[in-house]
Amino acid sequence: MGFRFSLAAVLKYREQCEQREEQKLELLRDTLARLKTQLAAAGENLLRLQGERDLLLERGMLGDDLNYATEQALQMKSLEEELRKQMSTARVDYENQLQAFLAARQKREILDELKETKKETYRAQHERWEQQSIDEIFNARRHRDT
Repeated sequence: MGFRFSLAAVLKYREQCEQREEQKLELLRDTLARLKTQLAAAGENLLRLQGERDLLLERGMLGDDLNYATEQALQMKSLEEELRKQMSTARVDYENQLQAFLAARQKREILDELKETKKETYRAQHERWEQQSIDEIFNARRHRDT
């Protein structure tokens, strides 16, 4: 009879939980990367728009052009602030999910360690049983030969 772990179903469930938590963590990591890229692009666009506005001021352009450039810069600044808020929220979500993932991993590792301990105990008992069988066979032959 081979080794059977009585908590195999629980271990499998813990592994699935860990995988789900890891997938959620990956999604949040992707979200953070996307927001970081968007924030960098918004910052570059804001600098470009402010540079264009400054250039319009130097050239003495019409008020409508200046007003339009200022409005665009304000919209980009608003977008940048919104992205910063989303980034902050996403970081908190990521940290929370990281903790959930680590907890799920720890629960799975505990069961893995228990399984390995039980397996080693089983192997040791099986080896003792085999040795006892060999000893009994040896003793029986020795008695028979004498």
